[in-house]
Amino acid sequence: MSRVIDRAQLAVTSDGDVLVNVARFDMPKKVEEIVKMALRQRGAIFIGVALSPSEVKRLLDEAAIVLPNVTGPMVGRRQRGALRRR
Repeated sequence: MSRVIDRAQLAVTSDGDVLVNVARFDMPKKVEEIVKMALRQRGAIFIGVALSPSEVKRLLDEAAIVLPNVTGPMVGRRQRGALRRR
């Protein structure tokens, strides 16, 4: 494999997990070495690839369509709760 190894220190997943980049430690040279190192650690392993700018735009555009279906009722419940506490 000849992929670039990202050296970002942390990542936050959409479900709220915070991940530390094990590739920053001991500076492995190959993706295979990073996977072996990650498998020796406890906890979940996230393997991902960076999205292109056009993929990010599409993701955000589609999320903007779907998110109100989730956030609308959530905000409504909060607002009703705030009104009851007054």
